[in-house]
Amino acid sequence: MQENFYGYQQRRMSLLLGWGLFSIVAGLLAQRNPRAFWKQFGLQALTWGAIDAALALFGLNGANKKEERFALGELGARDEAKEARGFYRILLINTGLDVLYIAGGAWLLQRFKGRDDRQGMGVGVMVQGVWLLLFDGLVSQEVRKRWL
Repeated sequence: MQENFYGYQQRRMSLLLGWGLFSIVAGLLAQRNPRAFWKQFGLQALTWGAIDAALALFGLNGANKKEERFALGELGARDEAKEARGFYRILLINTGLDVLYIAGGAWLLQRFKGRDDRQGMGVGVMVQGVWLLLFDGLVSQEVRKRWL
């Protein structure tokens, strides 16, 4: 039996939640380091991780509810296709934003050479941006191939 879109979306949101929780823990650990680089890197990991986790929980909740409605026959194939198209659009927009995050982190590294705090911030933004670019890019391609 082929997986429905809502089950797929739950699996992908679980992956994002895992990354968010990992980032929160890494950020808290980095905050313990006295160097300004690691404090700023940790602040980025902690902040982005909290946002990623919140978005993932929101997405998981919505996908769970829709999968239940789908199983009950309250939602059909047309609803599933519409949901997949909307999710795909969001992923494409996010992919573009991810490139901007990476560029912003690189700009911080270039602009503030010699400032440990800003270097940590720049690297932190770039790490989060690269992971999100991979996540959004790969998931968008999976959605395109399977549901569009």
